[in-house]
Amino acid sequence: MLFFPRLRRQGRGKTPIFQSSPLSEKPGTTIIGDRRFLADVPYLFPKDMPEYDRLTFQHYFLKTLLGRNYVAPLESPKHILDVGCGTGIWGREIAHTFPDSHIVGFDIEPQILISPAWEAPSNCLFVKGDVMQGLPFPDHHFDFTHQRLMVAALPAHTWPFVVLELARVTRPGGWVELVEAADAFENMGPMTKKYMEWWHKAEKKTGFDASLMTRLPALLTQAGIHTIKGDTLKVPLGAWGGRVGEMLAKDIHAIFANLKPFYCSHLKLSERAFDEVLQVLPQEWDTHHTSFHFYVAYGQK
Repeated sequence: MLFFPRLRRQGRGKTPIFQSSPLSEKPGTTIIGDRRFLADVPYLFPKDMPEYDRLTFQHYFLKTLLGRNYVAPLESPKHILDVGCGTGIWGREIAHTFPDSHIVGFDIEPQILISPAWEAPSNCLFVKGDVMQGLPFPDHHFDFTHQRLMVAALPAHTWPFVVLELARVTRPGGWVELVEAADAFENMGPMTKKYMEWWHKAEKKTGFDASLMTRLPALLTQAGIHTIKGDTLKVPLGAWGGRVGEMLAKDIHAIFANLKPFYCSHLKLSERAFDEVLQVLPQEWDTHHTSFHFYVAYGQK
């Protein structure tokens, strides 16, 4: 069951603001090993406190990589939407960057459900829902619509619709920004190649396609976005790449570890076989000077 926001108006002619939907009910969950996963949704990662910590670390890695929390040429946006907000940390920081703005974080289960005591800034609101069912916001409302790292949350066939929804809720002249990671490594060693062979086999079984992330500008174009700029960021993976490389290696190793239940269940791998590959990856990345690609694209409606 999805909970969508109600609209109320501050007065005649005023822009509608969103009231948070009831957040007390959590979607169905399942426990695999000692990790908590959402049931009946295609999201591949856990939704629990260890994952909260990883996503927080990942946020600071991306902020270090990009130099700030966004790349679009924003001036003074009044209404900002973050789709797939996860922990909500991006929205919290943007709320302080633009204190006169209203920020809405949207997720199938905002982290506030796991940590109800966590408080958001007064200009930051979290709404619960499933973007694959459409965004529960009016047309042309947001000045800036942001979505990042949803590659393991959205099956390939849903991407055109989702990006179209991002464009729909963005006002003319507003900006849409996507930041994603694909399955693109350079200078892979044998164990990294083995791991990616597993990933490609699993993709065929589940409908995900990380290679689609290399075509973000085309998805924005199809959704009616203009003035599009795209970039591929080649990032060193491991201690050989300095602080950014160390941060990325820590994050990707944790991501790979989180996918263990997914791989073992879909590919019938033994836990031992998985762990043997996972253990040697960090040293292999340093030895081979492996790098990893991120993809950034933004455009104006």
